Amino acid sequence: MNTPHVLLVEDSNFMATKVVETLESAHEFVITTVSTADEARNALKNGSYDCMISNYELPDESGVELAESLDDPEIPSVPLIILTGRALEPLAREAIEAGVAEFVYKGDQATGEMDVLANRIRTVLLAHRAKTEL
Repeated sequence: MNTPHVLLVEDSNFMATKVVETLESAHEFVITTVSTADEARNALKNGSYDCMISNYELPDESGVELAESLDDPEIPSVPLIILTGRALEPLAREAIEAGVAEFVYKGDQATGEMDVLANRIRTVLLAHRAKTEL
């Protein structure tokens, strides 16, 4: 597997820095960061990404609303992981219907090596590749 290029949509500078530093150094991902859903859509249209991680609460819309907007034919299809500090259960149904591939609880990822997040990225990448090869 080539080094995955991940688009991170996170409006907290602290969390964005932590995710980038950890995923790049401990898990060898390449991370590009934007802070709004609008910037994420533009980045997807103009760049090449394997996966996107989005905070649930963004300044301009929710991560679920971002997921719903990605069915635009001008935007390449990439799996989306929601990273949130909210309880996951109430978000699950709406997010899955919007096309979200996975969820990761932010509280568990604020410290340490972010192994859960890295594992979810690898898992959704494998599933997405298998789906697109069919």
